[in-house]
Amino acid sequence: MQERTTSNGKCSEMEMKRTLKYNGRGAAPKRFAGAGAGGCPGPPARPIPQGLTAVQVLDPASTPIPSTPSISAHSYKLSLHCPFNSARSREEMAASMHAGRSVQLLVGSVLLLCLKVATVNAAQAWAVTDWADAHATFYGGSDASGTMGGACGYGNLYSLGYGTSSTALSNALFNNGLSCGACFLIQCKLEGSKYCYPGQSITVTATNACPPGSEGGWCDPPRSHFDLSFPMFQKLAQPVGGVIPVRYKRVSCTKQGGVRFTLHGNPYFNYILVHNVAGAGDVSALAIKGEKTGWYYMSQNWGQYWSASAKLTGQALSFKVTLGNGKSLEFYNVADKNWGFGQTYESDYNF
Repeated sequence: MQERTTSNGKCSEMEMKRTLKYNGRGAAPKRFAGAGAGGCPGPPARPIPQGLTAVQVLDPASTPIPSTPSISAHSYKLSLHCPFNSARSREEMAASMHAGRSVQLLVGSVLLLCLKVATVNAAQAWAVTDWADAHATFYGGSDASGTMGGACGYGNLYSLGYGTSSTALSNALFNNGLSCGACFLIQCKLEGSKYCYPGQSITVTATNACPPGSEGGWCDPPRSHFDLSFPMFQKLAQPVGGVIPVRYKRVSCTKQGGVRFTLHGNPYFNYILVHNVAGAGDVSALAIKGEKTGWYYMSQNWGQYWSASAKLTGQALSFKVTLGNGKSLEFYNVADKNWGFGQTYESDYNF
């Protein structure tokens, strides 16, 4: 068993995993046979070396290839000649071969660039703002009591304002905890299940992870899957269905009040839970400062817990929050100089 050293001492990997509380999952009647599509980012586009040009091998009547590789190479007709059947000089043959290599480089660069652009433009599963397909199950009991805790670190979802409108996410959606707090609009696909209720949709907040190896294999990579609280599933479909096909997309979160920061740790180690975040909802970066210091950029510890080693006791605290969509806000003097560990402080505004 490996041990991990933290500012609070040593803890085993098993103990760390226990802190990421995972509750029992709703049963799925059978394993889905089809796997979701997966892909790997392509290599970066390679620029054409200086001094090489493809114009030399084009028909004279054709339009020269533009400098930007935005037009398909198939728009141009290449002149193909066999040097063994030509009376050209050795120097001309060498020049033609040199030009041929440049065409290969150009076509290769165009293909690689297109692959790179396609990879960048394809939204990750957790970030889609257009409809995408997934499946859903349920867990946590009829009163959702089994959804408390979870891998985002929110603990009691009622006291933090999330209630039963929550979901656990498969790895493809969870994004190592950075999707915690994100909101999803979900609809049951009528054409895919007789158990769907027509015209129904729900908005849920990500509060937990559904790990690989869960019953039925629904949360195994690369599947996009929502393990909903039972009350939320019941709004979409008859529970007897067990598992339903859904469509989903990211939506803006609506919250009451400001962003909330719950402070833990000790005088030399700050351990902070961020919650009740509106807008995109998912915190991707956090910084903290005392009234006498500059900004300390914190590291994600797990879920939505962030940590930094800094002595800030006796100083008013300010925070800089950055969301997954890149939007950032600074919240000054959220906690006064008499703040204490174990307390929650709220900003005056939200995203």
